Amino acid sequence: MKGIDDFPRDLIIEILSRLPAKVLCKFRCVSKRWYNLLTNDRDLMTRHSELSKLKPLLLIRKYISDSNGEPDRSKVTIELTSIDTEGNITDEFREVLDGPVHTFISCYPFSVLCCMYSLYVCNPSIHQVVRVPYPSNARLYNVGFGHLPKSNEFKIVHLLYHSFVGDGKIGCEIFSFKHGEGVHSGFWRTLGDYPCSAWIDGHPLCLNKAIYWGLIATSWNDKSILSFNLENEEFNVISYPVFDSEKYIFLEYTGIKGCLSLVGCSAGTSALDIWLLKDEKKIWVLEYSISLSPLNVMFLIPCDNQGEELLIHVEQRGLICFSVKNQTCRRVEYCRAMKNFNKPCLYYDSLIPLSSVTHRIE
Repeated sequence: MKGIDDFPRDLIIEILSRLPAKVLCKFRCVSKRWYNLLTNDRDLMTRHSELSKLKPLLLIRKYISDSNGEPDRSKVTIELTSIDTEGNITDEFREVLDGPVHTFISCYPFSVLCCMYSLYVCNPSIHQVVRVPYPSNARLYNVGFGHLPKSNEFKIVHLLYHSFVGDGKIGCEIFSFKHGEGVHSGFWRTLGDYPCSAWIDGHPLCLNKAIYWGLIATSWNDKSILSFNLENEEFNVISYPVFDSEKYIFLEYTGIKGCLSLVGCSAGTSALDIWLLKDEKKIWVLEYSISLSPLNVMFLIPCDNQGEELLIHVEQRGLICFSVKNQTCRRVEYCRAMKNFNKPCLYYDSLIPLSSVTHRIE
């Protein structure tokens, strides 16, 4: 054999899929064959994504500058920094958006940056940020973002607070686009109303083909979780487990062992109670009770975790990765100064394009 081009295609895919997307983008210059392989080959993109799930990355946003115009419509330069769960910076780039970001979420390889009047989908791995076409002039409030692996379809679900319809119900619309076809191939459609009038409270989470939001009406006892099934596009309300309403300073949901989980932090002691929602009977089970004292827990970073790790921001150490199974933690150094309103999100490295224009990473 004269070189790597003489290797079988399957072997080349297996080798290349183990490299970061940032490196692979540079390899497009090697030859026309490699350009086509690294730009259009679905098998390579799929295999690369599968392996990337074993090494999730954190995406952190930081504002660089903004204009002196109207706050909700001014141009804002945002810096997006990727780090691994050891705290090492793997990449960073800047993008100009139409205003500050109020919702920053991710699913699979993409992240969504939602401003007051504009919405963007981002693939941080290849430095692509594409604005989602939005025909209405209405404000964008609560959005969720999810993925259906079987159909390779991504869905942005927007809950419309401005249009209350009969009995206090709130409207909903969905933007869908497919893997490899780009954001501009997608379209909006109106779904209808979701089945309650409570306000959204909490970070949207996509887990097991469903999107979850926290709901709150008037008190802790009224708290529940709104779920949206991405397959049949139906809403459902999940009640919280029974607990002492004065026990916790916060309750947040995340994924543990592939299950929707609710984490309650006790005031003063930083003791964590962790419930898992068992799918068979939709019953909450108190799976873990652990203590992080003397650490002062501030908040969690929601993630679609198939393992048994929590990403927790603590006052003394910044971000830590805590194994609930082994009762051990490690520190993520770079996030020490992270603020609550700049909560990062997890994503997976990927070559999947968002538009027909392929960005070249220097």
